Amino acid sequence: MPSQIFVTPSVYSRVESSLTRGSKPIAANFPFLKVCEINTIIALTPISIYEKEDDDLIKFIQDNSIKYYHFATDSSVKNKGKNRQIPITHEQVNKILSIILMKNSGNIYIYCNNGGQITSLVIACLRKLQLWSNVSIFDEFICYSESANHNDRSFVEQFIPNIEINRSEKIEWLWRGLNESVILNHPSLKQILFVE
Repeated sequence: MPSQIFVTPSVYSRVESSLTRGSKPIAANFPFLKVCEINTIIALTPISIYEKEDDDLIKFIQDNSIKYYHFATDSSVKNKGKNRQIPITHEQVNKILSIILMKNSGNIYIYCNNGGQITSLVIACLRKLQLWSNVSIFDEFICYSESANHNDRSFVEQFIPNIEINRSEKIEWLWRGLNESVILNHPSLKQILFVE
């Protein structure tokens, strides 16, 4: 019996134990994503796979009982060069983080078309929520995006996490090693509502 060849999506990477990232998956990536036991896919693209009629990806999602969330990004913004603009909003990022932080989302794969800027912005905002330093956030950012321009940096620096977190339902890795009183009293996390 021939061995299976697994092909990762372009710029694939593990962000945390239950969160992975990369580019839009193609059919060659499906066996790999299946082995990763992906439960949730978050798409950051102008058009949903259901509007675009991406039959292969739709079938993969349906066959594997994967939850699919689409967040429409703005395709009209300038997306090249040092004046590259931001095609996603803070409100969208807060909604995405609400999905990422819930245990019942399981193993998540988040992607934008090329796995670059848009996914990097969401992950950078997650890192801000995790209380990473700006230097560490943007060091990670430029590993997956060609650069972090002024607009990217401003978007992340101005991001205020405004979400509800259920203590019993949040993923374990969010604030690993930090005392809850540090989290509750941290000035940048004042907009987070903790519920039981």
